[in-house]
Amino acid sequence: MDDTTNRALHSLDLAPGASLDDVKKSYRELALIWHPDKVPDRVKDRATAKFTEINEAYQWLVRNPENLRESASTGASYRTTSQRQSPPRYRSSSQSSHTRAEYSRSGASRPGASGRTGASWTDASSGAGTGSSTDPAVQRVRQAARGIWTDTRAGLYVYPDIDADRAANFIVALQLNHRFSGMAATVNDLLVFYDIDGSGEEGMAITRSNHLVNNNTGTLYDIGDLVEVRLKEGFFFWSEIVVRRRGSRKLELAGYAENGPGRALVSILGNLVSED
Repeated sequence: MDDTTNRALHSLDLAPGASLDDVKKSYRELALIWHPDKVPDRVKDRATAKFTEINEAYQWLVRNPENLRESASTGASYRTTSQRQSPPRYRSSSQSSHTRAEYSRSGASRPGASGRTGASWTDASSGAGTGSSTDPAVQRVRQAARGIWTDTRAGLYVYPDIDADRAANFIVALQLNHRFSGMAATVNDLLVFYDIDGSGEEGMAITRSNHLVNNNTGTLYDIGDLVEVRLKEGFFFWSEIVVRRRGSRKLELAGYAENGPGRALVSILGNLVSED
């Protein structure tokens, strides 16, 4: 294995033999930890340097996937269990009792539907439980998300393909914060879910009650109160989703997302806002 690939894996807390999915997941986690806009001023320089390092490592590995395959010969495919050293954060991830096992709903492959590989599609009529496709809230969101499909690799889930395990972790995390009381009680209350950190504990969701909730940035919006939604791309592969409330001239940060899921979320939100 060449030195550049070895250093890139080390920067992303990965060991030789890591897969491209491992790289993407670790990048999402580390980018959220070291994002310069999410740390106190006293560690901003350090965070900026680390953020740049992990972005360069990520770009090298995704542009040279053959190096990952070569690295597999030097060790088994596994994620390192070493603890990450992270700066102080505005909030800490809450611990849930749910498992963080990998989970994937079955669905027919629909190549090209989302413009990415690894996307899956299932007709809304296959939904179960209270998430019936005849529910007006479900119909409204499905209409707003027309042409946008679940992308498990990017962590974006659209009803009815909500990842039950990750969504359960998110629900538990919401219930531990009084700010989000009543927003979602079960997985069926999430109609669009973006898993920010790969475990489900931190995420952004559009709920059955027509709210946009993000427990990573601590933001909560009634979508009916919004009049504008924008995507501000700029931090390498990450974007800012900003919104404007009715009667306000100020754009507010609703959350961060990778560029692809960010564009999808803004499209869905924009369609919902235009209906109100």
